Amino acid sequence: MGNGPINMSRRMLPLFVVLCLFLVIPIIINIVKLQVVDGAEWRSKAKNSTVAWRDVKAQRGTIYSADGKMLATSLPVYDIIIDFGKEKVDPKNMYDDSVKTSDGIVYYRWIISKETFERDLPALCDSMAKMFPEKPYSYYYDFFTRERKRQNRYCIIKKSVTFYERNRMKSFPMLRADTTGLSQSKKEKLLASPRFCRAIICDSRDIRIHPYGDMARHTIGFERQIGDSTSYNGLEGFYDKYLRGQQGQRWERKLARREGENMWVPIEDADQKRAVDGQDIVSTIDTRLQELAYTSLYKCVKENQADYGCVILMEVQTGYVRAISSLQYLDSVRGYAEINNQACVNSFEPGSTFKTVTNMVLIENGKVDTAMEVPTGEKYYSEDSTARNPKPKGAKIKDSHSDGTTGTMSMKHSFEVSSNVGTCYPVWLNYRNNRNEFRDKLKSVLPMDRLGLDLALQEPKPYMVDDLSQPIDFLNLCYGYVARFTALQMLAFYNAIANSGKMVKPLFCSEIRQGSETVKKMEPIVIKEKICSDQTLAVLNDLLKGVVENGSARRSLSGTPYGIAGKTGTAQINYTQKDVETMRYCASFAGFFPTENPQYSCIVVVFNPKKGRNYGGELAAPVFKDLADRVCGTILNMDLKIPKEKDVSMPYLKKGYAQDLLQSFGILGMKYKFGDTVANPLWFDAEQDSVGNAVYFAYDLPDGRVPNCKGMTAKDAVYMLEKMGFKVSIEGRGKVTAQSLKQNQPYKRGDRIKLTLNPQSPELPKIDYELSQTNNDKQ
Repeated sequence: MGNGPINMSRRMLPLFVVLCLFLVIPIIINIVKLQVVDGAEWRSKAKNSTVAWRDVKAQRGTIYSADGKMLATSLPVYDIIIDFGKEKVDPKNMYDDSVKTSDGIVYYRWIISKETFERDLPALCDSMAKMFPEKPYSYYYDFFTRERKRQNRYCIIKKSVTFYERNRMKSFPMLRADTTGLSQSKKEKLLASPRFCRAIICDSRDIRIHPYGDMARHTIGFERQIGDSTSYNGLEGFYDKYLRGQQGQRWERKLARREGENMWVPIEDADQKRAVDGQDIVSTIDTRLQELAYTSLYKCVKENQADYGCVILMEVQTGYVRAISSLQYLDSVRGYAEINNQACVNSFEPGSTFKTVTNMVLIENGKVDTAMEVPTGEKYYSEDSTARNPKPKGAKIKDSHSDGTTGTMSMKHSFEVSSNVGTCYPVWLNYRNNRNEFRDKLKSVLPMDRLGLDLALQEPKPYMVDDLSQPIDFLNLCYGYVARFTALQMLAFYNAIANSGKMVKPLFCSEIRQGSETVKKMEPIVIKEKICSDQTLAVLNDLLKGVVENGSARRSLSGTPYGIAGKTGTAQINYTQKDVETMRYCASFAGFFPTENPQYSCIVVVFNPKKGRNYGGELAAPVFKDLADRVCGTILNMDLKIPKEKDVSMPYLKKGYAQDLLQSFGILGMKYKFGDTVANPLWFDAEQDSVGNAVYFAYDLPDGRVPNCKGMTAKDAVYMLEKMGFKVSIEGRGKVTAQSLKQNQPYKRGDRIKLTLNPQSPELPKIDYELSQTNNDKQ
C-alpha cells in the first residue's frame, strides 16, 4: 500500500511523454514549414512591409589641397516633400469622410485640413515665387491645387534646397508647424525657431561639389554612374574606403509608390545605428601652382593648335605632385578641356628626352667621356661585312637640323644640341654586337613597371622593343623611339637624377585626417635606391645644365637667377606611315630646378602642334619656365631681382593680401606707395593719384557685412571670404569683376556668395587729393 503513489507515477509517465510528443511534433512541423516551404514567401512579404531597417549613407570626407583649400566636399541638400493625402482616424475623432468596406466603415481625415489649405495657399505660392523666382506665382498655385485634388502623398515641393533655404521654408505658410492651442511662451519659442508641420517630409542627401570647378578634375576624381553601381576615379576612387565612412541604419516607413518605386521616409527612433562620416584626405596639389600650370599650358596648346598637352610639377625628395594638368582639344565650340588624365594614362615615344637615359648607361659603364669626338649631321651605320654577308644591312641616321653635311663635335656639345647621330655613334661603337645588354641596362635605370599611382585609373605599362635585330630599331632606341612611357613615368626618371639617384614614387595624397587629427602620413616610397653612381650623376647634371645654357633650350630658359637643368625632346609621331604629306610631332621638355639644390622636377608635353613650331625648346620649355619662375619667386622665396636697366612698370592689383603684395614688390624691385600710416595692415586696397600711380591703403573688413571683392585675385578673395564664414563659388579666371552679394549688406556665417572672374582688370577709382610725401614714398 505504501508504494501506491510511486507506482501510479510510473504508470502515468509514458502517458505524459506521449502527450508531450503529440503537442511538440506539430510545432516542429510548422517551424520547418515556415523556414523551408513558405520561407521565401514570408521573406518577400517582409521586404514589402511598410516598415524596414534601411541603410543610411555616411557623409563623404573632404579632399583638401596642399595649401588648405577644399577641392571636393559633400554639401547636404534637402528634398522638401508634402503629404496632400488623408489618414485613417478613429470614428470618435473628427473626420472629413468615410469609405464603406467589407469590414465596415473606415474614417479618414485630411492631413492638411481644407480650411488651412485654402487660407494658406496664396501666401505659400507668394513665398515660393519670391524665393525661387524661376517659377511664377501662377505655376505654384496651379501645381499645389492639382496635387491636392490628386491626394498626392509624396508631392515634391522643391528638390536640392540648401540648409539656408530649408530653414527659411520652415516658416512658410502651410509648411510650418501649427501653433493653435499652444501657450504664448511656446508660441513665441516656435516662431523664433520654426519647424515643419507633420505633413512635411524633409529628405536629406549629400551632393559632391568642387569649389574650384574643373581644376585637376581627373586627378581629384568624380562620381561615375555605371548601371546601378556608383564608382569614382582619381583620388576619390583610390581613397574611397577612407572617404566614404561607415554607413548607418535606421527604421524607415514606406509611404507610397511613385513611378514604380517605393518611397521611404525615416521614423524618429532612438534605435538606430548612426553613420560614421568619412575621413578627409589632403592632396599634394597646390592650387596656386595648379592654376598657373593650367593657364600656361592652355595658352601654349591654344596658340599652337595642339591636339593635347600636359604638364606635371613634382617635389624632388617626396615625390609629391604639386601640379598636374592635361588639356585636349574637343571642337571649335568647346575648345580645350580636361577629359582624361593624359599625363598618367597616355604613353608616347619620348624622343630626345630619352637621350639622357642613353648617356647615363654609356657614362656609368665607362664607355665614353664627354670630351669624346662624335660625328654629327648624317651617318650611315652598317653591320660588319663577312663572307656570308658581303652586302651588310644598315641604317642612315640624320639630325633634324642637318643639311646633309657632316662634322664632329664633343659628345657634350652633341648632347646639348640634341644630335641623333652623335647619340647613336658611341652606342653603335660599344653595343652593336651585344644589343640586348644595352637594352637591359636601359631598363635597369628606368621605371619599367607601372608606378602604382594612388589614383583610380588605367596606367599603361612602359614598353621597350624586344627584337633589336634590325639596325634601325637598335639606333632608334638610342634617341627615344620604339619605346613608350607616360609623361609621369619619364618624370620619375628625371626626378631621380635631381634626387641624388634615388627614384621615388609620385604621390598625390600627403595625409589622411579625421577631423584635425592626422590618421596616416604618406611618406616617400622608394622605387630604386640608386639608379647610377654619384660620379655619373655629376656628369649628367653638367650635361643637362649645358642644354639650357648652350644648347636647344638656350633661347627659352637660359639666364634664370636660380638655374634650370633639363632636356628638350621632339619626336615624330607618324614616322612609320608612308605617303604622309605632313609630319606630326610631339614636343617635350623634362628637367628640374634650382640647379644647385634641386627642389622640383617638371615635364611638359605638347602633342601635334599645327602652327609651325614643333620643337621642345620652342613649345614645352616656356611652360616649364612659367612654373619654375612662380615656384622660385613665391614658394622657395628666392631672390629674383630684375636688372636695373629694364623699365618695369608698377603691377596692377586693386585689392590683395598685404604680405603677398609686399613680397611681390620686393622680388620685382618695384616702388610702391602707401596712402595712410596704419601699421602692418592685413589687406590692401588701391586708388589712383593724379599722375596715374596706384596708391595702397589699409583695407578694413566690415564687421558683419559683405566686403567689396572687385579687383582681387581668386586666391585672395576666397581666402578672405572663407575666413569670414562665407561659402564661396567662383566662375571664370583672372580678377573678380562681380559678386552675387552686394557690398555692405548684412550676412550670416554659412551664406553663399558667387564671384565672377575676368582677365580684364576693372578701373581704379580716382582720388583728387595730394598725398603726404612723408608717409607715401617707400621702396
